Amino acid sequence: MKEGTLTHTADTCKQDGLYTKGDMFIEPSGARHVHIGRNLGKTPVVLDVLYVDPAGKPLADSAPNPGCPGIT
Repeated sequence: MKEGTLTHTADTCKQDGLYTKGDMFIEPSGARHVHIGRNLGKTPVVLDVLYVDPAGKPLADSAPNPGCPGIT
């Protein structure tokens, strides 16, 4: 994390991370790892990202909201 605060919510609708400037985190890939990352603060979120994915695979896959209240 370079700037801001990222709130990370799992597909269970429970917050499983709150990341701020200087934090590092890993997000596993695949359909079993649906999550929602949101900026709930006033400072823009700026990330340095390294993707390690199989060649030819997309960097991310869209998934429907798992039904978490208040998240659209």
